[in-house]
Order: sequence, then C-alpha cells, then structure tokens
Amino acid sequence: MSTARRRGLAAAGTVVAAALVNVATGMLTQNWTAAWWAFTGVVVLVGGALQAWLTVAMGPESSRTQRIDRTTVGGNARQKLDGPGEQTVSGSQISGDLNQEQNG
Repeated sequence: MSTARRRGLAAAGTVVAAALVNVATGMLTQNWTAAWWAFTGVVVLVGGALQAWLTVAMGPESSRTQRIDRTTVGGNARQKLDGPGEQTVSGSQISGDLNQEQNG
C-alpha cells in the first residue's frame, strides 16, 4: 500500500472517529458546543497521532536514492526501486539498454 493511500485511510478514519464522538457527545449532553469542541479535539489529537505514526512507520524510505555512478557495463543495466525515492545514472558507460523501474 502506498504512502498516499495509507495517509488517506488514516485521515478518513480520523474523520469517522471524530464524527462519532461529536454525535455521541451531542446526544449525551445536548450541549452541541461541547460536542463540536470534542469533535475538534479528536480530529487534532487522533489525526495528528495517526499522521505522526505513519511518518515514523515509513522511516527514511521516502529519501532513498539508488545510483549507478562511474560504472562500465558490457550489456544491459537495470535499476528497480520499490517505493518512493530517486534513481540516477551518471558518468557510466552502458553498452546495452538502461532500464529503470520504480513502483510507488
């Protein structure tokens, strides 16, 4: 699952949880001002916690770099990177094809 999809699901889950807290608070207290404050608190706290967890869980994956530098290849060269990151080729001699593939 991609990072964007995980973040989207976390955001949707936060909104659903906050909406349930809002309705429950309003029904139990009949004080809709308190319900809206509870809703806002849940959105900020739960949403922030989920986004922080996702950022830590993904780790340094988003800053990965794959390089082919100053290399001589007598045939084809292939780079494959799963997930976000950067692929570079510089100062290399490749006599065949260069194939770069990136998923994510």
